[in-house]
Amino acid sequence: MPSLVSSAGSASWSSCYPVLLLVLGVIVLWILSDLILLLARQYTSPLRSLRCPPTRSFLLGNLPEMYHQENTGLLADWEATYGPTFSYKGFFGGCRLLTLDLVAVAHILAESDKYQKPDFVRDNLATMGAGHEGVLTTEGDVHKRQRKILAPAFAGGHIKTLTPIFWDKAIQLRDIWTRMAQEHDTEVDESVDVLVWLSKATLDVIGLAGFGYAFNALAGESNKLADAYHVIFTTARKLALRTILETWIPLLRKFHRHNATMEEAHGRLQRIGLELIDERRRTISSESSAKAATPLLSRPAIQRDLLSVLVQSNLASFASQRMSTSEVLCQISTFLIAGYETSSSALTWCLYALSKSPVSQDALRKALHTIPRDSPTLDEDVNKLEYLDWVVRETLRVHAPVTWTMRVAMEGDEIPVQRPFIDKGGNTRTTIKVNKYDIITIPIQAINKSQSIWGGDAQAFRPERWQNPPEEIKAIQGLYSNTLTFLSGTRGCIGYKFALAEIKIFLYTLVRDLEFSIDSSIIIEKTFKIYRLIYLSPFTSVVARPVVKSETNSGNRMPLVIRLASTPPGNR
Repeated sequence: MPSLVSSAGSASWSSCYPVLLLVLGVIVLWILSDLILLLARQYTSPLRSLRCPPTRSFLLGNLPEMYHQENTGLLADWEATYGPTFSYKGFFGGCRLLTLDLVAVAHILAESDKYQKPDFVRDNLATMGAGHEGVLTTEGDVHKRQRKILAPAFAGGHIKTLTPIFWDKAIQLRDIWTRMAQEHDTEVDESVDVLVWLSKATLDVIGLAGFGYAFNALAGESNKLADAYHVIFTTARKLALRTILETWIPLLRKFHRHNATMEEAHGRLQRIGLELIDERRRTISSESSAKAATPLLSRPAIQRDLLSVLVQSNLASFASQRMSTSEVLCQISTFLIAGYETSSSALTWCLYALSKSPVSQDALRKALHTIPRDSPTLDEDVNKLEYLDWVVRETLRVHAPVTWTMRVAMEGDEIPVQRPFIDKGGNTRTTIKVNKYDIITIPIQAINKSQSIWGGDAQAFRPERWQNPPEEIKAIQGLYSNTLTFLSGTRGCIGYKFALAEIKIFLYTLVRDLEFSIDSSIIIEKTFKIYRLIYLSPFTSVVARPVVKSETNSGNRMPLVIRLASTPPGNR
């Protein structure tokens, strides 16, 4: 009898075995479906006909080299070897288009519906704080509606009303660094990590100017919202195999080791965001009906800050003017992160560039002293100061915080080019053929520093080049100063005027009274070099941050020596 039971059990198991295998196979195929589709698409892509640099890894392609190219001049070498248009290998040997051709880039950026951010970039932005409904992650009509609603908060007239906040925080930081300089032994250079202090200052600025929220980061106060953003921001990571696999196998993202910590931080952001929305909603509702009926651009400035614009949109009766509460929350997270990361990064790289070029720093300080502190038109004077403008333009050209951006073709296309190029078969091509889902990399920093556009000294920080810039740069259809730093078209940075005003006011306040340099003892030991390492980040997915070569395990830092600047006669 036992043998019969055993035989029956064995027969039952044998009959179930094929079914279990089939179910298991379906599950595996479902998990790997994105990867399978990727492989099928990339092996039929016309990009395979383009010339391509050699690779060391079939799995990672040229991606490791790309993530370190800021410190190697890789893209300049590739341009010299393969011309302005070529491909490079991504995951599993798939070809990605990389072009420095200005007509091609203009075409791609102008056709924002045809060329959108890839899903893996949008997912990364959403995970890191921007949400799936933020202006950085939406596409098509939704994105256009959101930008139209947000526009009043970033109009030039409104930004002028925010400059008292910029001045207040710039002066607060100057005073902190002045005390540090006075306390240091004059015989010994002591460096200050300017990155961490500038991040605190610009976080304070966006909190007050955008949302009426006081982080008080410069004052050293602990803040739950600031802590939540710190958790999210410090999860940024360099290229790793897991990062690549998470891109194409979404299920793996559920098991990321930061998942629980990130969820807690996101929960805190949502609670505080809802409190901000409710508080501003009550303020708006308490206003008189007559004031509420006044056209938006005619209202007092406080009603046109970013949070007021968002809450008013949430209350709007017309769908074209309305954002949902979840959309509003995503915008709050997006602009808090973007508002302080870009400005602090630009200011950090500017002080570094001026530290390496004392002649430029002295010239800037001399120019700044031509504007009295008590000038009744100080904002206008600072904005129009020629040499300051040159320094800002040159910093954003040479040290663009965002090094490249990515797009995916949503349909097949023939992209026009300015400069014909040679393909793998030796044929001269005048268009770039792409299929739907082909990935395109636009190398912002490489175009900003291309010798074929800017001349032989394109890599150098030289503010005076803006006195007579090369004619070739007119073909760069960027949003600002014939560079791609803020991109262009409908996906260009909506807050670039805010950032420029903030950067100029901080530079006037800091460089006028303080002198920045690199520790001479470090230079003598030849151990000091700043790397621009590229991280997956909350703002753009590829942001370059400073790391000291000899202290790579110490995280992102920009140590500079700060001294009191000598005041020219007549300006004391």
